[in-house]
Amino acid sequence: MAFDLETWAREWSTGLGPALEQAIAAVAGQLPTEDIVGVGIATDADATSIVAFANSRSHLAQMITEDPDYAIDCKWHIGEWDLDITGREGFDDPLKSIRASAAHGMKLLMLPDAPAAVVPGLREFRMTVWDSLSCAMTDSVARGFFEQWPDAVRVFLPLDADISERQIAEWNSALNDPAEYDQFRRFLQLDGD
Repeated sequence: MAFDLETWAREWSTGLGPALEQAIAAVAGQLPTEDIVGVGIATDADATSIVAFANSRSHLAQMITEDPDYAIDCKWHIGEWDLDITGREGFDDPLKSIRASAAHGMKLLMLPDAPAAVVPGLREFRMTVWDSLSCAMTDSVARGFFEQWPDAVRVFLPLDADISERQIAEWNSALNDPAEYDQFRRFLQLDGD
């Protein structure tokens, strides 16, 4: 039976928003609200490792002090942030089942012994996962979920993924106010567009 990406995506997206919110709240909840300057979700290049991150005010200040020429990168590059949801002892990661479902979807798509570069539909699968994550975060913005961290930027970032900066910018377009979004575009080196 052929893998039906549309059906899988519909099922996978059910409950995605609440799971992302729980994970973000858990990671950001490690510190007082005023100490959080960034919250978000990152994935790996294959879109199956989905992790919630937060950035603390002290970590951001330290990074900027160490490398002031890259202050914008320190603020926006979620992979450099100091708090994440994985590996917290005694805590049930709300994204565990989301990751497992994404990995299962990819497994259904894969052909036995075929290199990932030749798997039909792999790019569409990844884009579907990333689109779903972006939509869920955008819905959370619309509902006011992120207002509990008024000083925090919001980021969705597929790390090391072979996708355009314009696409990443589009996924993040509704997550922050226009001034912050312009700064995010500069981080992506899209300020001239």
